[in-house]
Amino acid sequence: MSPEEEEYAEMSTGLLPPLFADYAKRLGFGRVLQHTGGAVSAEVPVGLGPREEIDRAARECLAIAAALLARSTSPEMAALFEDENPDVRIAAAMYLGPIDPQLADATLDGVLAGCSADEVIAMRKRVRTPPPQHPTLQEMSDEALLARFQDAGERLAGRRFIDWVREKRDMDTRNAILGELIAIKKEMKRRGMLARLAPFLDSAEPEIRLQAATGCLRVAPEKAVATLEALEAGPRGHVCAAAGWALDRWRVGECAVDK
Repeated sequence: MSPEEEEYAEMSTGLLPPLFADYAKRLGFGRVLQHTGGAVSAEVPVGLGPREEIDRAARECLAIAAALLARSTSPEMAALFEDENPDVRIAAAMYLGPIDPQLADATLDGVLAGCSADEVIAMRKRVRTPPPQHPTLQEMSDEALLARFQDAGERLAGRRFIDWVREKRDMDTRNAILGELIAIKKEMKRRGMLARLAPFLDSAEPEIRLQAATGCLRVAPEKAVATLEALEAGPRGHVCAAAGWALDRWRVGECAVDK
């Protein structure tokens, strides 16, 4: 046991969480991950202080965490995962993860997405819960079908909170939602109501703008193409790639909604 660990091991449980939070703020991991989009870098971003201070803060967080993990979970300890400061939440997820691995993972995703761990956990459940089988898409009213499009788009956007790249269950979930959106747009086309997707081209959610744009290419081509071009020029990722693919197919005379 290091001298730091011995010192903290003798402190009362109530004193440790505030100390942990103080050093977590000096460490600045929340700001690092938000700055890099989740990537871990060996470089200390400008403004977080000298390397020596960062290294000391990391040692202190580790020592305090060891003392906390040796005790029963307290409300003050659990509150670190909900602290308003992202540096504290990230440090809690990194150093106190064994308390609740699911909460730690959700805390990390929440900091990167700008939401709480509870919201991440709720969205994971929503994404993984299949929609009701009845009424069918064909039985729904036009308004209900539009609402279903919105819901499916939000669930597809929520895939960033599940491991759809490595976990087969989550990959199947992602594919099922994509298939659902294809079926929704197919039903809208049958009813001649694809133009009603146009308002979704202004959605704050890139996934929904992408899905609306591919549905509107035949009925509102100028705005649909402009939307896809903006998505393609945005941050690299699956939305950017999918927008580029849709544009490539459109330019050779093909449209996904025709299939």
